[in-house]
Amino acid sequence: MTSLSANSNTADKTGTDLEEQDQISREQEWREVEELVMIFKKQFEDDADDIQREISKAAAEQLLNRFYPLFKKYLILLRSGQIDFNDKEMKLFVASFMDEEALKSALKRQKQKAEYRAKIYQKFNFVRETYGSVSEDEILVDLQSIFLEMARRYKQMGRSFTGYLYNSFRYEVSRHIKRFTKNPINIPYKHTQFEDYMRFSEEPSIENNFEDKYYENSVGIPDMTWIAGQSCSDLFSVLTPIERKLIIKYYLEEWNDRQISEEFGIHINTVNQKRRQAISKLAKALNIDESDIKRNRKSGKKAIMPLRTE
Repeated sequence: MTSLSANSNTADKTGTDLEEQDQISREQEWREVEELVMIFKKQFEDDADDIQREISKAAAEQLLNRFYPLFKKYLILLRSGQIDFNDKEMKLFVASFMDEEALKSALKRQKQKAEYRAKIYQKFNFVRETYGSVSEDEILVDLQSIFLEMARRYKQMGRSFTGYLYNSFRYEVSRHIKRFTKNPINIPYKHTQFEDYMRFSEEPSIENNFEDKYYENSVGIPDMTWIAGQSCSDLFSVLTPIERKLIIKYYLEEWNDRQISEEFGIHINTVNQKRRQAISKLAKALNIDESDIKRNRKSGKKAIMPLRTE
């Protein structure tokens, strides 16, 4: 009996030690992330020089690599529509697209009845068939852009960045998706539930209104409503959101393909291909030759105006 008791105490102590080690490891990782976020933010300070900007970009790359599993989790959900009912964060994210309180309540519970799960899948299928039909590269760019914008405006106020991210990232992503789906141009077909969806897709109220400041304002560049196709002119409505983003970066901010590739984490060939596709669409709409736009970005900028709807 004494021997069994001793073994039990030893096992309990070992389990406790492992839990403590895991906690220490997590706290160390949170501190490393916090440090990377603060380095990333330094590029936006008035006195930031080229060296600091390069250091900040390297920090951004490390952050994106560290949080790729998070982006992948959202990618799988949005592209496949398969909901992990054991993942609390994913259930809360899905709940933001439910229009029935019973379904929202069901998602807050540990287990859901089969009838509720069927209804939840039916409702969330709208997201999968609309925004989820966008290419994986484009969705990844959106997720990374939202993440970096959150890092840019993060302030240390008694909470860690990882805690802030856990509590807010799902809301920011759902807000972006709702803006995307509110534009009928982005709906690839006549969806019977579209009008119903629009009635409950009001954006949730959270601590900061997410306006896309990731795009510079020095030349009057539009915000996320323009990117989503809500405030752009008819000319730009023929483009996809990722194509509008590339046009902004390339023609108005005068970035090159490599800079865009590094910023958004997509291959340079993908950037070049998608930008050329966008130019081809615009040239066709304007009834001009593509070379009139792509040979000179300054003249191209004039050629593709006006940006916004009147």
